[in-house]
Amino acid sequence: MITYKCRNCGAQLKLSDAGGFTCPYCGSRSFMSDSELKGNNEFRKKMVTYYSARAMEKENDYSGDTLWEETGRVEYIMENGSELAIAYMDKYEYPRMTCYLAKKNVVYIFDNNEEADLFLWGLDSLVFPEADMKLDRCFPVLRQRVSLEGGKEVLVFVRKPYFYPAEVFAPYEPEHLAWVISRMENMCCALEYSGVSHGDISTFSVFVNPLTHEGMLFGDWRKVGVKRSNLDLKLVRETAKKIMCKTRHPVELTEFLRSMPRRDAYEDFEYWDTVIERGFGGHRFKKL
Repeated sequence: MITYKCRNCGAQLKLSDAGGFTCPYCGSRSFMSDSELKGNNEFRKKMVTYYSARAMEKENDYSGDTLWEETGRVEYIMENGSELAIAYMDKYEYPRMTCYLAKKNVVYIFDNNEEADLFLWGLDSLVFPEADMKLDRCFPVLRQRVSLEGGKEVLVFVRKPYFYPAEVFAPYEPEHLAWVISRMENMCCALEYSGVSHGDISTFSVFVNPLTHEGMLFGDWRKVGVKRSNLDLKLVRETAKKIMCKTRHPVELTEFLRSMPRRDAYEDFEYWDTVIERGFGGHRFKKL
């Protein structure tokens, strides 16, 4: 009676409170038949609650995420005197900020609270169209803010299972590179809608989930500013070039990577969609 997989692209479905399913990847929807729900509203409510909880558990299940491994550990002393220990797989150094890839978190350590405030201001600049609220899944979710001794500030964001910087899975075959580019183009459309530029799209700021083909944009959100150019769209192309394999690619993909961005992210996504149709024969979900 119940399926968790999208028949269109194979992604995991999300059960809505209306008794239907929505694919977070391609947007396809399906619903249970009337005969399955008719005259059983109480059961339906309990079923929705149960399966929504099950879906959330699966989304937060790290038990199968065996790729993550600890390569280092660092300790900080919090303002209250307690120790903050971070076990990390990778770390990324920025001016006045260090980013750690932990098992369940992405942790940013700032030199002072002003830098942390600037980072959060960048994130708070985002707004999402009501018709496409699933776009908010493409951006960091704050879990905790902590003050350290000496004036440093910590922002802890959620790292969902199986999400890693795009460079971890490189090099990508053309079919896989295509969905990574699609996610980056989605991100740029959200930034366009918000009227801002991110300025730090890169091989390690773009996180991807190879199981669901979702993406999240981390990096340096202090660089966010009012959009005045197509820098982000240029960075999408540069990032794709750095993680692509050296085998033969569809001509349409090569032309896209060599091209100048269109007028805005919406037009650029339309152009990219023609690349998918002509170069890859349409949208198809292929496991990495």
